[in-house]
Amino acid sequence: MAEHNVKFQEIDFQLNEFYRDAYRRTMKLLSFFIVTAFFLAMGLTWMAIERPQPPYYAAVVTGEIIPMHALSEPVVTNDFIARWSALAVRLVYNLSFEAYEKQLAQAQPNFTSQGWAALMSAFKSAGFLNEIVEKHLIVSAVVSNTPVILAPLVLHGKYTWRVQMPLLVTFTSASEQRKQRVMVTITVERVPTKDAAQGIQISDFSAGYS
Repeated sequence: MAEHNVKFQEIDFQLNEFYRDAYRRTMKLLSFFIVTAFFLAMGLTWMAIERPQPPYYAAVVTGEIIPMHALSEPVVTNDFIARWSALAVRLVYNLSFEAYEKQLAQAQPNFTSQGWAALMSAFKSAGFLNEIVEKHLIVSAVVSNTPVILAPLVLHGKYTWRVQMPLLVTFTSASEQRKQRVMVTITVERVPTKDAAQGIQISDFSAGYS
């Protein structure tokens, strides 16, 4: 009987040793997996934050591949904006009573729908187009000083430039010619290249006459 008890005790002891060793091995393995998972999570987080975004490209109807840029990126220089703005504004102030509608239509792609509405509102408030038609005028304009970029900033996710420039506008009719100074302020914003090839359009327009 005593021998059986000793054997059972030995078996119990061996089982306890086995389970204890198995538990230790399991805990070590679990600890290893936890540490590995932690470092993997840290690595994936770092990759998501630090890895540069891949460049995106668009294909135009001609098959040409062009790079795409976020609208919050300027993509053009301030000097380009100043020159482009001067040309775009001059275009809407070079009109004749016979062809002003066609001339304005050619200038419209330089404007967003909101910017075009602002231009038409400014012209209407000044009676500009009515005067051209009623007095049979030919209008031309020159930018009399370098356009000034007042405030480049990102607005509603789009890179935006506030540009101001002085114009000298000449009104010519069959019987007379007169000149008027106009201070034009516009907002130029980044747009998708599918809307405008240069990636920029005028989104606001105001004019002060003197």
